[in-house]
Amino acid sequence: MSAPVRPAAHQAPPRRSRRSEATETTMGGSMRRAAMPAWSLLVLGVLFVGPIVMFESVFGGGEGAIAAGLGVLVGLLVSWAASRWRWDLLSIVACVVAAYFLLGGPAALRETTRWVVVPTSRTLQTLVIGAVEAWKDLLTLTPPAGSYVGPAMVPWMACLVCSVAAGVVTVRYARPMWGSAALILCGVIAIVWGPTNHTPNLILVIVWWVALIAWWSWASAIGRARSGADIVIGMSASTTSASTTMGGSSRQIVHLWWRVGMASLMVGVMVAAAIPAASVLGPTASDRVVGRDVVEPPVDAREYPSPLSSYRHYNKDLEDSSLIHVTNMPKEARVRLGAMDVYDGTTFGMGVANADGTAGYRRVGSTIPGRNANEAEVETTVSTSQLLGPWVPTIGQVHVLEFDPSDPLAADQQKGLNYDLWAETALTTGPAGEMGYTMSLTMPRDRADAEFASVEAARYAGGDTNVPKDVDTLAAEHTLTARSDLEKARAIESFLHTDGYYSNEDTINSRPGSSQDRIQRMIGADMLVGDDEQYATLMALMLHSQGINARVVMGAYREGTSGNVDLTGADMHAWVEVEFPGVGWATFDPTPPRDQQPTTQVNKPKSVPKPQVLQPPEPPEQPVELPPATRDQATDPHDPNGLHIPWMAIGTVSLSLLVLLGPVLVVLLAKSRRRKARRKAQAAEAVRGSWDELVDTAIDSGLVVEPHLTRQEVAWALASQWAPDTSEGDEASSRKSRKARTRSAADVRVPGWSLFSGAVPRVVTVARRADVADFAVTGARPQDAEQAWNDVDELRREWASSVSVFARVRHALSLKSLRWRRRARRQAAAASGEGRRSMIGRVSGRGKGKR
Repeated sequence: MSAPVRPAAHQAPPRRSRRSEATETTMGGSMRRAAMPAWSLLVLGVLFVGPIVMFESVFGGGEGAIAAGLGVLVGLLVSWAASRWRWDLLSIVACVVAAYFLLGGPAALRETTRWVVVPTSRTLQTLVIGAVEAWKDLLTLTPPAGSYVGPAMVPWMACLVCSVAAGVVTVRYARPMWGSAALILCGVIAIVWGPTNHTPNLILVIVWWVALIAWWSWASAIGRARSGADIVIGMSASTTSASTTMGGSSRQIVHLWWRVGMASLMVGVMVAAAIPAASVLGPTASDRVVGRDVVEPPVDAREYPSPLSSYRHYNKDLEDSSLIHVTNMPKEARVRLGAMDVYDGTTFGMGVANADGTAGYRRVGSTIPGRNANEAEVETTVSTSQLLGPWVPTIGQVHVLEFDPSDPLAADQQKGLNYDLWAETALTTGPAGEMGYTMSLTMPRDRADAEFASVEAARYAGGDTNVPKDVDTLAAEHTLTARSDLEKARAIESFLHTDGYYSNEDTINSRPGSSQDRIQRMIGADMLVGDDEQYATLMALMLHSQGINARVVMGAYREGTSGNVDLTGADMHAWVEVEFPGVGWATFDPTPPRDQQPTTQVNKPKSVPKPQVLQPPEPPEQPVELPPATRDQATDPHDPNGLHIPWMAIGTVSLSLLVLLGPVLVVLLAKSRRRKARRKAQAAEAVRGSWDELVDTAIDSGLVVEPHLTRQEVAWALASQWAPDTSEGDEASSRKSRKARTRSAADVRVPGWSLFSGAVPRVVTVARRADVADFAVTGARPQDAEQAWNDVDELRREWASSVSVFARVRHALSLKSLRWRRRARRQAAAASGEGRRSMIGRVSGRGKGKR
């Protein structure tokens, strides 16, 4: 059996061009595209100044400009490398992801880095979570956003991705107008995520658009000249030489300076017409609608008056009025309105919300995030009246909170429900005052002091301002003998509860409120006089001065009651809670009994400490190992074992690894399964599969295989492309090249292939075996399949030794062969429907009489 064979090409194989023209080698021909010069990236960098300035308008202080500018710089460098070395899509994406994590800290999260350069674990965690959350945060935070950590990731991500897309499309694919689409998209993002009622300078906007149009015109002229469509007189030879090498025919002769002059004239006309038209017809700042105009920001509890500010009103004016009615109330339960941890000189209020949602009010549905409705132990019904502010009374740990659907206000109240997991309190932005709802909850276990005694309280992280003087002196005075944080807290509680007097009368000695002046006068008076609000505030400030984290809780309770309870204004109280990591929050009631009131006849003198007498030192005690003192508001205070597995961090890292490595593993698995299926098939199919595997390797390495060629045509062209280059190098390299040529040739007789059995390239022997398997009567034998795959393995090893490690990895992850096979199958289906022989059949040589 014989068949004509295309003779091997004697000329030197073409090398991959590194010129400015984008040349792709094709089996049986060549396809050239006129790429844009690399300096086009500098023009794009100048045009990106517009979006950078737009991003800075919402940040201030340079944060937005730095993040956006570094994103543009890194993106253009990546696009330059991708164009120079012709990376495939997967390689570009991998490089962008690597740049995002390596440089995201210095660009957008410098506060989380070490030495402003080295990323920390917090940096990586914020980069993972912020890839999604930062977009929402920038829309919901009040400008300037530069005072927050995280929103600067938006200009960093947007400019990084858009500049890569703009650079690759413009330089590599010579499509400057399509590349400008990414540039314009970046500007649109900067506007949508920008501040409200802000319009950039009209002159600068017009100049930017004129520059963009001028760039399109200039890039079009360069592209036509480099592709040979135009002959430009006045352009340097290095640029116009492409017109003679591209093989295209000239369409017109263009004088460079004439074109430049006409373009300048048109630009001047455009500017002269655009400025007055934009001034009259252009939108104003008030007409512009940006993203933050249509997105409702999260609730900031600091915008509402502290619940403590209403304490005297409830306790005095509404003393006998029913404020909260609870059915099935657990025994000794306390109803909570709010938990406050920051003093501002006026009262205690809520601190800043955490980014992870564990502290601060977050919008929720009827089920509280992280809580299971089936695990709730108690179900209660609550109705309120005459309460001030948005606060929704809660009990214990709430799992489900659902407003009464029969109430016409319930829908708005449910929609506006927000919950603070750290404080275990709720509020609604809907109508407040009178509410009815049911709660499914779990009551925390009561803990004895013995469980807190061996644990050091969480450290106070600061935040109080305008603290009354002498608070720290008073605290130190009454904690001299205390050895633990629990003893300090109990000593302060006992001092206030025992030596103080209760009064809620609006007299000179018992004015309402907890301002700096009120607490200062309370400390400096002959006796301590006040109500729950003042005593709870004073105790929390004293604990803060001792470095102990404490918060003031406002709520209602009545001792010894359960079941159906009506809580009145007289049942309103304020108390103090101290955080003990790993154990929970301990409750303290510093307010004296309400019948312990000051007398006007005999005033109790202020306690004066006696001079301290130096005592002999006590014998040393064995040190007790205590857990590290950290103020972690995400700690679960009801964990019975004290074990805190960082599930959030584990899940975040696992998801990040899955997102980063998942596509890589999928590509490698798909190619491995395809190779194994081809090799384990029947003899004839295995021989044909060896040829298909070789073609896929060539396609993944960057060569272009035309589907209309036969196996022999592709094999001879492939042999010339993979032949070693001997045009340069010393004698050693020449010997190495000769050895490579010897290995790549096989002096074998392919069974079933007659007349032509001399020494031919190994690639050709693989193609001949595949043709014999298709057309010979005897087909193929198992040993033929084994020999064919051995040849393929040897060819793959030769190819791997001729390229760098990075190129091998990049080609192993290339999707070109997978896409090529899928496209060929679609074309084959279309061709078979029209009665023509399929493309995939022509490529694999399965058509009758074709080799």
